[in-house]
Amino acid sequence: MAMIQNTYLKDLLSSIMYTDTVTVTRQMPTIDEEGADGYKPVDVYVNIPCKLSQYGKELESNQEDRAFKLRTDLRLCMDPKYKVLPNDIMTVCHEDQTFVLYAAQPFCYEDHQEISVRRREEA
Repeated sequence: MAMIQNTYLKDLLSSIMYTDTVTVTRQMPTIDEEGADGYKPVDVYVNIPCKLSQYGKELESNQEDRAFKLRTDLRLCMDPKYKVLPNDIMTVCHEDQTFVLYAAQPFCYEDHQEISVRRREEA
């Protein structure tokens, strides 16, 4: 019975909530032409259904040497079958906007996962 309920909840979330999409990019180890170790960004998931929403209501800001920095905390919800790692780059399409965000540690549940994501902007 619990399995049927979880499947139903996942399908319901997918049809109602997941109106955004996310591409997950991860820094993967590589070796360059000269044989040196390095990292290369690789898309591990492309256009996955998700939901982007505000996490906190406070906008954090500070003045740096050459710019005024704003930081916004957001939450991304998606199916738990996708493995997201801290510091993965999450490119989210939300309505007519695209956000490039950085993942924190996901909180996984049976029917969904919640990931705190952060973006940094200069104003």
